Amino acid sequence: MKRIVAGLVLSFLALPHATAAHAKGTAETVPLYGRTLGFTLPADMVRANDKDNGTNRLIEYVPKGETVANWTRLVTIQAYRGLGTSPQPTAQIARQAFYPAACKVGLIYQDNGEKLLAGGLKRTLVINGCASLPPGAYPKALAGAGEQDFILIFRDADTIYTLNYAVRGKPFAGKAPPIAIASAETLLGEIFGDIRLEP
Repeated sequence: MKRIVAGLVLSFLALPHATAAHAKGTAETVPLYGRTLGFTLPADMVRANDKDNGTNRLIEYVPKGETVANWTRLVTIQAYRGLGTSPQPTAQIARQAFYPAACKVGLIYQDNGEKLLAGGLKRTLVINGCASLPPGAYPKALAGAGEQDFILIFRDADTIYTLNYAVRGKPFAGKAPPIAIASAETLLGEIFGDIRLEP
């Protein structure tokens, strides 16, 4: 599945678990090319990847005991220096990055539109997913798993930043996805608390 951040389906019990994890979470601040992202990291998550080539910063967190290959939940942060200067609208950049074109069963893609925040910062929420991943959908995909992603995209005059909460588990073909798309904003608030991207 093509994506800037990382991929996505939680069991039906996971949403309450996410709320409990947030309650015990730790404050996390991450410097990202002139801004700092602040949020609450669920208590059971650990940093599994941290790369920065000067233009792209990638950080991934997985539950303790899991890896970036076998995760059931994944928190991913990315920053793309220079991408904010693109003449393309954010919706087009997001679609190129997050539309799950490889998905043939139960494709999910929803862009909730861009909002202007203080200081010229823009924010978009994108939800994507696949009810049952085909083999090779993306390099570390688990064939047959169901996935959902909830992706906050921030954009300033220079950089695009993303914070993604991804879940995967049993396929949900023929059924509604485990997490209702309409509850995405609530879910992210329960998991991450007050999300801040500050100069």
